[in-house]
Amino acid sequence: MAYVSWQDSPYEKTLGGNRLSEEDKAAWPAYGVDVAPYSGFGALNIFILRLPGALRSAHPDASMAAVGPSAHYLIQPHYLGTGYGPGSPLERFVESAGKVLMLGAPLDSVTVLHYAEAIARIPGKRFVSYQVPVEEAGSREWVDVHELDSNGILDCFAYPNPMDAVETISRDYAALGRHARGKVGRADCHLFDAQDIVAFGVSYLEHRFGRRNCAT
Repeated sequence: MAYVSWQDSPYEKTLGGNRLSEEDKAAWPAYGVDVAPYSGFGALNIFILRLPGALRSAHPDASMAAVGPSAHYLIQPHYLGTGYGPGSPLERFVESAGKVLMLGAPLDSVTVLHYAEAIARIPGKRFVSYQVPVEEAGSREWVDVHELDSNGILDCFAYPNPMDAVETISRDYAALGRHARGKVGRADCHLFDAQDIVAFGVSYLEHRFGRRNCAT
């Protein structure tokens, strides 16, 4: 399974109450499983999406692609509002005892830690609201989305702070040496146990911020 998202997402243009003109909305392509993935997540993610038999989840911005006998179980359902938390592909991936391979990817991109952010019992979590166009049964509609802020779960991890929670947690976890490291070609790689790193991430957040938001 790989995080592929959506290249033409209107997230930035509709975030926090911003709205497109009616003309722009009419011209904007609706999300579907055949739209282009977000190119910024790397060539491997795009390769997985393009493999024969690959399936893709229905959530536009948190879209996941999966191949293999568990693909359908992993990616469906994936409703708006459940991008990274309970009911998401990430939850089913963790429950399936998945492994996370960072194939030359930096430690700020351990996507499974968004699930840890979602289930950690901490106050002051940040959420975002935006709009996306979806098409169902031949009908095209712009819908409102309210999701966990995957770019900064708490104020102190949000832009312009140098490291978000994902990178902070993954660096501390990697320092424990509970994972495998090695080279694939010239790429420095990490192999994490999904359940272990998520449990570490939840504990990290709850221990430090379980009683208050780190911005207060």
